[in-house]
Amino acid sequence: MAELTACILGLGETGISLSLALKRSRASFQIVGHDRDRGRMGVAQKMKAVDRTFWNVHRAVENADLIVLTIPFSELADLMPLLSETYKPQSLVLILASALEPVQALAQEHIPHTVSYVMGHPILTGINAPVTEREDLFDDTLFCLVPGPDTSPEAMKVVHNLIEHLGAKPHYLDAAEHDGLIAGVEHTAHVLAAAYMHAAAQGAGWQDARKLAGRVFHNATDVARSPAQLSSTLRANRTYVMTWLELMQREIGEWRRLLAEDEADALAERVERVHEERYRWIQGAALQDWSEAAPATEMSTSGSIMRQMLLGNLGSRRRRPRPDGDEERDTGR
Repeated sequence: MAELTACILGLGETGISLSLALKRSRASFQIVGHDRDRGRMGVAQKMKAVDRTFWNVHRAVENADLIVLTIPFSELADLMPLLSETYKPQSLVLILASALEPVQALAQEHIPHTVSYVMGHPILTGINAPVTEREDLFDDTLFCLVPGPDTSPEAMKVVHNLIEHLGAKPHYLDAAEHDGLIAGVEHTAHVLAAAYMHAAAQGAGWQDARKLAGRVFHNATDVARSPAQLSSTLRANRTYVMTWLELMQREIGEWRRLLAEDEADALAERVERVHEERYRWIQGAALQDWSEAAPATEMSTSGSIMRQMLLGNLGSRRRRPRPDGDEERDTGR
């Protein structure tokens, strides 16, 4: 089988780590990369994450069997129309984003029917180790996957096996479910951090207060995104974020009431409950052990042209079929 080409568009922490993880898996890919920032292409080459980079995005994409988009939504809306006639027929596009419904709308409009696409969102907690470029960034992490409306089971199987090769755990859900949940645990947290920073900096006592701000303030106001990334993501997922902000307004109102009425016992009980809930979440996130969660759905394994083209060296590392119908564990040799 001829060597396949994987193209990584966006060589930030996620893109470079994905390339390094692919190389670690020894999947038979030539990996090419592109980033609008030439410096990031230099970083990827220095780390040997890619075999080659292209400044021209069309040249990077045109011969690729697998294209992974790891760019901010603010850039995605401009880039996808430009690539609509560049994709190789029967290629597969994996689009990574944290708001998937608007990405699905873009993909439906700009990705041709001869190309399959899947949307994904790796959940990088940064609890075991900092989120930075490294080959094990995705190890044991939950990797959300949402197929396009017309994506075949065979294409989904390819992506499923790809995610396993990265060391992650595929997790299937639909775009609306994903966006509603991520609005509550990520996007609304960014709004609260930004609002806290804005309120503090606009306050009359900021000139003196800023001298006293330390680690707690730093952590509480960290939005972890560039201004363009944050504003475009919030706008893209605004319906769900607004719902969560209404919930937060009621929650903050209740904390204010407890303080105003000096309900010491109720306040202490709530603080204790919050402490316990956060501790349980940290344990689960650190171990990536959500024992109450249902196992990922197994995908169909029928032998399509897409599967023959892409699956070859991306077959499941854990088991491979035997002629007698049983499964044999892969020893890696």
